[in-house]
Amino acid sequence: MIKNTIYSFENEGKKLYVEFYTEEIVRFYYGAEIRESITDAVILKPGSVAVETSDNFIKGSKFDIEISDNLLVKIFDKSGSVILEDVSVEFSVTEFHKTKVNDLENIEATLAGEEKKKVFAIEVEKKLNWEKGFYGLGEKYGHINLMDNYTENWNTDVLGLSPIHHSAQNAYHTSIPFYIGMNEKKSYGIYYDNSYRTFFDFKKYSDNVKFKADGGDLDYYFIYGENVAEVVENYGKLTGTVKLPRKDFLGYQQCRWSYMDTEEVLDIARKLRGNDVPADVIYLDIDYMQDYKVFTVDSKRFKEFKNMTEKLHEMGFKLVVIIDPGVKVEDGYEVYDEAIEKDYFVKDENGEVYVGKVWPGDSSFPDYLRSEVREWWGELHRKLTDIGVDGIWNDMNEASDMSTETKTLPETTYHIDDKGEKRLQKEIHNLYGHYEAIATYEGLKKIQKTRPFVLTRSASAGTQRYSALWTGDNSSVWEHLEGSIPMLLNLGLSGYSYVGSDIGGFIEDGNGELLARWTQLGVFYPFCRNHSVINSLHQEPWSFGEKILAITRKYIKLRYSLITHLYNLFRESSLKGTPVMRPLFYHYQNDSKTFNITDQFLFGEDLLIAPIIRPKTETRMIYLPAGVWYDYFTEEKYEGGKYIIKNAKLDELPIFVKEGAIMLKNKEMNYIGEKKENYEIHVYAGQISEKEFYFDDGLTFDYENGKYSLINVKLNYETVEIKNIVDNYDIGNIDLVIHRDRKVEKVENVSFDKTYSI
Repeated sequence: MIKNTIYSFENEGKKLYVEFYTEEIVRFYYGAEIRESITDAVILKPGSVAVETSDNFIKGSKFDIEISDNLLVKIFDKSGSVILEDVSVEFSVTEFHKTKVNDLENIEATLAGEEKKKVFAIEVEKKLNWEKGFYGLGEKYGHINLMDNYTENWNTDVLGLSPIHHSAQNAYHTSIPFYIGMNEKKSYGIYYDNSYRTFFDFKKYSDNVKFKADGGDLDYYFIYGENVAEVVENYGKLTGTVKLPRKDFLGYQQCRWSYMDTEEVLDIARKLRGNDVPADVIYLDIDYMQDYKVFTVDSKRFKEFKNMTEKLHEMGFKLVVIIDPGVKVEDGYEVYDEAIEKDYFVKDENGEVYVGKVWPGDSSFPDYLRSEVREWWGELHRKLTDIGVDGIWNDMNEASDMSTETKTLPETTYHIDDKGEKRLQKEIHNLYGHYEAIATYEGLKKIQKTRPFVLTRSASAGTQRYSALWTGDNSSVWEHLEGSIPMLLNLGLSGYSYVGSDIGGFIEDGNGELLARWTQLGVFYPFCRNHSVINSLHQEPWSFGEKILAITRKYIKLRYSLITHLYNLFRESSLKGTPVMRPLFYHYQNDSKTFNITDQFLFGEDLLIAPIIRPKTETRMIYLPAGVWYDYFTEEKYEGGKYIIKNAKLDELPIFVKEGAIMLKNKEMNYIGEKKENYEIHVYAGQISEKEFYFDDGLTFDYENGKYSLINVKLNYETVEIKNIVDNYDIGNIDLVIHRDRKVEKVENVSFDKTYSI
């Protein structure tokens, strides 16, 4: 056995490097010598892994690798079965080289009536062997299983190119070149570490799987796992996980383009409290600024801004404001002048400051690739935090540019990295939002001394370490309610667990039924925000009358009752990369019926959510995986492993709890932090299970210094045992609620280190 980190193979002057990071993660890099990636995504360091080598074989503890004479890769599990196998690999040490026109391009050329050729620097074709599904690739509109699909990654202001989000639009706001292949017994992941425009073909235009890029290096990671959950967790080790968020930013959030002045903002806040709708966050869109200049406030519309934020804080609200990257070109505007003086803007092909157009009109764009620019940008947020702003919403950061045909910065513009080297936009484009998120997060962390809240539209692999993400400007249509489920599930599988879609839909006018059903779904989004466009019908919870208000209130309160349960799911995500929203196959991979279910999901492991996704519909089919399940509201018992028909009137959402579940619930509150929290531990007797629950202040980084508490709950057939594992934070009172055979019993104010009979 040897413990080298890296192994090299050569053929006709070309080299392949095989580099181990862990026993489950290995890097394949083609090129003269390994270069550091521009992406900043991989944070794991190579490790010294024990393997056996002989000729063209590398044998590890989890899998074996065979390298052919022409540098093709074949990976076997320890039983000798093929996991992954190259059909062909094309690459060049130069930036571009020509390849034959592929099937897709031939089809495009036929449709266009002319020959169409495209140059790809690199292309890998892998044999489709045993896989029954492909998942991941971040933000994609369509079914959860990517089999028989072709897509590309190029961060795009979608509504700049299309009036509505749809499945024929391949490129969305976020680019995460990571996918998972699986069947009932096997799974693996591929992370393609390339920032250029990338393309993935899952057996649509060929018989196999292909991925390629417009430039850059052929540099990818094979990630092994005994199951999908292990693959996702190993990807989290590679690229990092979500930071433990502020607990209050897991509450309900209210937004609109725009709440136009101080009076309207305070009116929204009072109506949320007056209508008994729990809520924690209110947003300001672009109209709070003076002439859309970032880091300014319109003092006519928002008189005494700091006084307004103080009033919001007194009512328990946090305020988030939007910041776009486009800086108005205007002499005398402090932000613009300083950026010009210090040479902080992206340049055009002639070396001049590039000028595009966004909301302020002529605008230039900070070059976040440089750490100096990021530090400057981060510090600018002090102008907002000093007047009471609590969080930052990064929008239009693909970056959007209304002056171009592509609605983004021209590929001929360039950036300067920390070494002083030029980097063309086509290489940096997919990273622009990522580096802005870093600038914002690090700036807020330095200024506020609390856990920052950053929300972004554009992201790439690794951005999950800095920012929550929402899926852009969806529409008030039922198709987008339905489509949000697989989109968010694939984002979760791609390492991005702090995600959500605009509840009610952003573009066009909604209606009461749509808002009710979308709220029922949206309270189970990890990021929960209602948002609507200017000049559309308002869709705050009370906007469609008392009946719809009662329904939205009911389900927002349900979210708040589960807020500490959700917080614990986020802690699990921060530790292991586990998504909060999970496809059924995440825990039931041995059941192929779960592979293509796009209209229901798991919230953690124990709650199954099956929303109504069609108008005028009060009945739906639901698949319950193996085991015993209980209706969350009625306690009715169901045997799993089959489909059921479930009725659900407009005020009803089908939710099921698995037998053996242990859940933590909060007692009623208007906002997080309103009062000392008290809890209920709910156990669903019938199975042996165990769960750990975590508590801290939900706000600061004190938990990193040990200021938190942990309790352990063990459920047996006849007893529940509760132990205090770590006791460095005051938890408060806890009641025990026992669910068994449609009966519910409560034991009030339980003690730790005690066993209770059930």
